[in-house]
Amino acid sequence: MAKPSESITLYGDKAELFRDIKEEMADRKGFEPGNSEAVAELMADWHQENRR
Repeated sequence: MAKPSESITLYGDKAELFRDIKEEMADRKGFEPGNSEAVAELMADWHQENRR
């Protein structure tokens, strides 16, 4: 059975914000994360914040 997937496209301010976040992640990690890795980290952070 195929695993589910989701695709998104960001425009304007949201795309710019995502690029800024990825740049900060790259500075912290020492390498530029791919889009999937960046989104996974953002989701993990959100999940941690909202489990309280």
